[in-house]
Amino acid sequence: MTRVTTNTTTPANTPRYLLAKADEGQLAFGSPHLFKAAAHDTAGRFDFMVATFAPRTGPPLHYHEEQDDTFYVLEGVLTLQAGEEILDLGPGEFISIPPRMPHTFDNVHNGDELVRAVNVMTPGGLFPMIEDMARVPPGPAQPDGIEAATKRHGTVIVGPPLRVTLGVD
Repeated sequence: MTRVTTNTTTPANTPRYLLAKADEGQLAFGSPHLFKAAAHDTAGRFDFMVATFAPRTGPPLHYHEEQDDTFYVLEGVLTLQAGEEILDLGPGEFISIPPRMPHTFDNVHNGDELVRAVNVMTPGGLFPMIEDMARVPPGPAQPDGIEAATKRHGTVIVGPPLRVTLGVD
């Protein structure tokens, strides 16, 4: 990601601001989501990404030990489960899931079209978790490897992906 900062820094010698132009950002290994800023850019304060969800690709039901997981839908309909409730969020709609609340999301109502949403994690830390999950080798031990990778980053898997719950897998 190209970052443009002023020549002046704060007393902690950190940049005064980060700037990512429209076509700039970082892709975590194994992820289609464009991180405009990740925890390693923000001293851990947050991750900010433009997430792209292909049909039927959402994660298992999970919760974050310490992170708020916030979504703002840009295009399409993002189906989201928060606790026991299932919601369809369209463009302009927003939800913020607090720490320890089980949730999942998926693109199940858009045919072959993508869903795009802004996703903000506070505090940050999603980038390295995505990369650790992507490095788990395929095979019979993969589910256990993914679960171990998420736990290392404060995320606990507690159920199946939403598409399985809804029977659209």
